Amino acid sequence: MTRQGKYLKIGLTGGIGSGKSTAAQRFTELGAHVYHADEVSRSALEPGAVCYDRVVSEFGQEIVLPDGTIDRRRLGEIVFANEDKLFALNEIIHPYVIGELFSRAEQDFSQAPYKIAVFEVPLLFESGMNARMDRNIIVSSTEENRIRRVMERDNLPREQVIARMRAQMPENEKRLLADDVLENNGSQEELLEQVDMLYSTLNVGGAHD
Repeated sequence: MTRQGKYLKIGLTGGIGSGKSTAAQRFTELGAHVYHADEVSRSALEPGAVCYDRVVSEFGQEIVLPDGTIDRRRLGEIVFANEDKLFALNEIIHPYVIGELFSRAEQDFSQAPYKIAVFEVPLLFESGMNARMDRNIIVSSTEENRIRRVMERDNLPREQVIARMRAQMPENEKRLLADDVLENNGSQEELLEQVDMLYSTLNVGGAHD
């Protein structure tokens, strides 16, 4: 496996409720450095952070809670109901998040021997970040499984979950773009076994570069 830099860059994605966070946690346990796009984007929206003022300016005071923090649930309701609003939010956040993810990885791996970096990015393909990866993985699950998981996890009504799913690239398109597909329609143990097998392949392949 040929890598583009001094460490192997793996893109990990999947639709909302697919189980990509479970897969990401397993990659961490196996020894990969895992970077989470959602974590970076959340911190970027904290009061005083890099994207806060631009997002408040774009969406107005209705998304600001009394303590000054952004009401993420309200922001989600706005952007997932309006494609133009979602595009505007992504235009503000995506460039910073992508740059920050790579910056953190470069710092971590600057003096390290060969290792694997996994970038968990919900909008990996939509943002174009997949083009900078050595390999791209999607965690895939049926629509009904995903709807059920998100409704239970986030206490959202079915129609809101579906609206969020429709705002992402269709599952079949992601599968075509991915190098590897992890199927998550069975037990969690079955998903973890797939991650283990894939990681061992990545490790062996990278070690011979």
